[in-house]
Amino acid sequence: MKKFVVAAFAAAAALGFGCAITNYELITDNDVGGTVNTNGKAYIRQFIQIATTWPDGVDNMIWFVDQKANGDRELTTYNFATTADDLFKDDSYCSPEWVGCALVTASDPEVGDVDIFDYRLNSNCSGFRSLAYLVSTTRYYGECGRIVNGDRSVKLLALANEMSPVQLNGQTWLRTNLNALNTSLVVNNHNGSAFQVPMTGQIGVSFNLAKRRMILDMTNPNNRNAMQAFNNWNRTHPGPFVDATFTVAGVSQTFQVKTTQNAVNAPQIHY
Repeated sequence: MKKFVVAAFAAAAALGFGCAITNYELITDNDVGGTVNTNGKAYIRQFIQIATTWPDGVDNMIWFVDQKANGDRELTTYNFATTADDLFKDDSYCSPEWVGCALVTASDPEVGDVDIFDYRLNSNCSGFRSLAYLVSTTRYYGECGRIVNGDRSVKLLALANEMSPVQLNGQTWLRTNLNALNTSLVVNNHNGSAFQVPMTGQIGVSFNLAKRRMILDMTNPNNRNAMQAFNNWNRTHPGPFVDATFTVAGVSQTFQVKTTQNAVNAPQIHY
């Protein structure tokens, strides 16, 4: 019952860093079948938007897919330019052909994809500091213009009684804290090594059920210890990718992720 919320927490990708998409499911026509040619970039509706607040600003990763008639895709990740009053992109409107600086560009051929985590990184783009993880995902809510599947959002109600309502910009959000008492993160490198990341700090989480949006408060300086511990383990125990298993309030969810080279900068972030 609580899996949706656990997945939402896990989508924060281990302590609040942003996710770039490098592998996606084939887009087909739901009515008549066949592969869809997007004729340019189409906005990917993530199952939840995540904004990460830092002492000097906010980052929010958004994804786009450009699929050809043969099913081959190019995936791009951008940092949405946000303000204190508008942290998230409005999903009510289509925004294809996004322009600007793509943090990550990934080739995703439908046939013969030898590496689901291959990518090109542009370190000059906004949001570089928050980018640490690569994500392979199926189509969850679909692309820009598709109707959102609201059934999964119902699962959020199971954790509502464990979170406190707060008002943000005239809307009701649910607020809680992730810490060692209610959250654990175990990572496995698929090369014979596993590690439980110590939760030495506290991450504030604000969740908007209606909008499928989350804000992570990373201003607690103790969170740096967990970042350092994970990065040290990841460097000394390399593997093809990492299984990250989050357990929140007794319910677990596992994601396959891979760190970018930018992850080594995480311990250097100054609060």
